[in-house]
Amino acid sequence: ATKDMGKMLGGEEEKDPDAQKKEEERQEALRQQEEERKAKHARMEAEREKVRQAIRDKVRFPHFPSTSAPCDG
Repeated sequence: ATKDMGKMLGGEEEKDPDAQKKEEERQEALRQQEEERKAKHARMEAEREKVRQAIRDKVRFPHFPSTSAPCDG
């Protein structure tokens, strides 16, 4: 917490010798997570589209024969 206070007050930031490497690894991990998230959502959307198409097919071409007699409604 004191390191953060020093930075906020305009003090010099302490340099971690591996900070650059750690930051690159962190950024790469974030990119990888984002790609995995996008792939997951794409798979989910593809599955939803299959369900939607099945519903459309049922509505357009009913599997049950419809009666040609008009309803007495």
